[in-house]
Amino acid sequence: MEELTIRIDKWLKVARFYKQRELAAEAVESGKVRVNGERVKPAKLIKAGDELTVKHESSYLKFRIKIITDKSLSKEDAKNLYEAAGKPEPPKEMNELMKIIEEQDRQNQEEMKHKGRPTKKDRRILNKYKYMTND
Repeated sequence: MEELTIRIDKWLKVARFYKQRELAAEAVESGKVRVNGERVKPAKLIKAGDELTVKHESSYLKFRIKIITDKSLSKEDAKNLYEAAGKPEPPKEMNELMKIIEEQDRQNQEEMKHKGRPTKKDRRILNKYKYMTND
């Protein structure tokens, strides 16, 4: 008996993780979706039993594929295609660091609004912290 397989981007659309196949393909290409812990391309063929890791907001959710189909299903039926494989993983420390840096940038931008354009010295200081360069 031949085991059923389907492209990861098609299955993500059918399982209603994404509304459009193009969005699913972009998520897979950018690394937001992994199959069995590995980064893959949108054309990767998946089968029942594979484990998906999907980035949702700032955490990673793990799912195990139960059923393979390429037909559109209702929202309730689509939930039967997979099962949760574990608790959401907390975001990595690097993500938290990036959030802190982005918040600091926003605060700096607010301060700069009232000063006018940044001077060359101001730009050097901002670049030093933002890009960790000494230029």
